[in-house]
Amino acid sequence: MAILFALENVKVHKRLLGGKNIITTLRGGEREFLSRLVTHIELSQRAMAILEDMVLSAVENNSVSKTKVSEGMREIAALEREGDEIVRQINDSVLRGAVPITTVSIMDTILNKSDDILDGIHVLSRELRRMYYLCNTEPVRKFLGEEFLEMLRIGKEALRMLLEMINNLDKKSFSDIRVTVMGIQKLEEEVDDIKDSVLDKLYSDARELTYVEFMSSMSLIFGIDDVLDSIKDIAYMLLTLISTYGA
Repeated sequence: MAILFALENVKVHKRLLGGKNIITTLRGGEREFLSRLVTHIELSQRAMAILEDMVLSAVENNSVSKTKVSEGMREIAALEREGDEIVRQINDSVLRGAVPITTVSIMDTILNKSDDILDGIHVLSRELRRMYYLCNTEPVRKFLGEEFLEMLRIGKEALRMLLEMINNLDKKSFSDIRVTVMGIQKLEEEVDDIKDSVLDKLYSDARELTYVEFMSSMSLIFGIDDVLDSIKDIAYMLLTLISTYGA
């Protein structure tokens, strides 16, 4: 629903914006919001990098792997708490009167989606730790080192693109931003394709897997897919926010 709403706004306003510099149309409240949003998304970027290191440590399965996996989970938990504080600050200082009523709903949705990304990475780190401690088997390590790692790295690229888009609003036209959003959507679709393929494989191999192996793999697959969905949703909602300045 959010994406459909965003696309409708894009159709209405894209000709009005044309090649106009977007950042010059934003008010002080929106600029502050975007600045703090970047800070929050950067926490997710750091958390995603730590999660990738956790996966690589689990796949290596050496004498220090358990320590690295546990330490990574704790580092991500600390970032998630830091993110919660940023969300509280944004709600207190930006969304309560500092921005017009016409955009506050969109910005609130964007903020919630950003929080979902960091929360989702935190949940993935906890599930990865459980999986490694409870079912450290060859099929599990193969899944982590191949399909899950590929999905994770696509998620990293989508986050990078989202951050680059926000950080370069002063240099980008509406058309440029829309191209980036389409690129993020394509990455999300790639993860969807991998998800479907891995689910087919999981079900076909279900009789050879323990219950914990099967359910943990499912949790990781759907968890990273949810993260990509939230990244894509933020990109589209930013299009909606920007398009409100077309008049």
